[in-house]
Amino acid sequence: MNTNVLSLLIVLAYLGMMLGITVLNSRKSKTDDAAGFFLANRGVSSVLLPLTMIAAMQSTFAFLGGPGMYYTHGISYIVLVLSQVWVAMMVIYFGNKIRLLANKHNYMSIGDYFKDRYSSDYIKVLASIISVLMTMVFLAMQYVGNARALQVITGDLVSYEMAIVFMVVFSILYVLIGGAGGVVLLDAIQAVVLMVGIVIAAYIAIGPSGGIVQLFKTAIAETPDLLSRPGAQGMYTNKYWVMQFIVLPFGIWFCPHIWTRSLMAKDEKALARSAISIPVSQVLIFGFSTLFIGIAGHQLLGDVGAADNVLPIMMRTYSNWFVAALIMAAAMSAGMSTINSMLLVSSQIMSQDLILLNKKDKVSDSKNMLISRVVVLSLAIVASFIALSPPETLVQVVQDVAYTGLAQLAPAFILGLYWKDARKEGAAFGMTVGIVVLFAMRILEVSPFGYPGFMWAFFLNIIVMVVVSLANKSKDNKRVEERFFA
Repeated sequence: MNTNVLSLLIVLAYLGMMLGITVLNSRKSKTDDAAGFFLANRGVSSVLLPLTMIAAMQSTFAFLGGPGMYYTHGISYIVLVLSQVWVAMMVIYFGNKIRLLANKHNYMSIGDYFKDRYSSDYIKVLASIISVLMTMVFLAMQYVGNARALQVITGDLVSYEMAIVFMVVFSILYVLIGGAGGVVLLDAIQAVVLMVGIVIAAYIAIGPSGGIVQLFKTAIAETPDLLSRPGAQGMYTNKYWVMQFIVLPFGIWFCPHIWTRSLMAKDEKALARSAISIPVSQVLIFGFSTLFIGIAGHQLLGDVGAADNVLPIMMRTYSNWFVAALIMAAAMSAGMSTINSMLLVSSQIMSQDLILLNKKDKVSDSKNMLISRVVVLSLAIVASFIALSPPETLVQVVQDVAYTGLAQLAPAFILGLYWKDARKEGAAFGMTVGIVVLFAMRILEVSPFGYPGFMWAFFLNIIVMVVVSLANKSKDNKRVEERFFA
């Protein structure tokens, strides 16, 4: 039996083991109603929540996208790590506040909050559509990453298309069988696996480069653009860097699979620990490990085609097949944990906030769960078709499309929490203007005065919301004041 076949068997054994754990856990977990299936009964502990937060945030980007971005752009990409302090603060301040409101008013999603705060179906539906569409982009890129990893590590024994099928089948089984409780348990296991795996991968990459010191000496001599801004491709200008630092964290936290962790938390202690886990894991993964892999890959491998292939090619070239297979199994575990979370939360938004809009209380739990499971299956299939025509760089797509789109939810959400005069007219106009401007500028490929379109969209969203809210300040707001600010 050749090493390609053995590598495939190792990966399949790992995926199968995770499925077995999911089946065993499902027998103990209550997943026959919406709160159990989607939110693990709002009881995820201070031990599991930090691990599930790490797994949700550190997808295949940790293994494929991160090294690929450092390989392409150099150290400028470290802005991702610097921005994570804002994400941690959002978890602590916004996350705990919405957790308390969700427990009090039984919110299941961000759409429930928007409907309650602004008494507007339009805002709920718009926010839900943005959340689902942006998450579908993200979800498809996870399938792409896992499929590329499986294809490379098996030496093309498994075609890219067949690898997509493998990933879709396993992800559907994980979610349908385990629900949120199963996803959280798998996340806890896979968070440990992915962090250990990426450190080992960095160690393997550094060796042929002569060690960390020699790695950077060579970079200084041969590719100095990789160690300074705006980077080898000239993308990380001062304006782009600053705007990434400001806007990117909002897009990350408003990813539904990240945001929903606040509703799953058992208590404030669980949320606080999960907030701490974010910068710690980001520094370990993106501040050190993937940086070393990306720079080493640039020196050792030359042209690798798609930049996201750096890690699997590095592992196949500079370690034995067995270690390479284990590392890539860890990479796929990282991707699979995020896929599971995205499938679960996307199906929740589609079924609860769109299909069953204003009808949730009129259907039985069994019918609700049937609809939700059909939606899981449908979304996985749609995402797999999107993944069949992949881009070269996964991270760039997610940053430029998914994160910036999701950031348009932030003004209405945050101002609604802390400003009693935030009105539904302001939230509706602001969110609409933000999303239209964002994609208009992307389609037209314009950046007025050198500032990227996502910056214009984000701040126009805020300005429009504030101005329109003030223009409608005279309208009665007693219900909001009593329900949210008493």
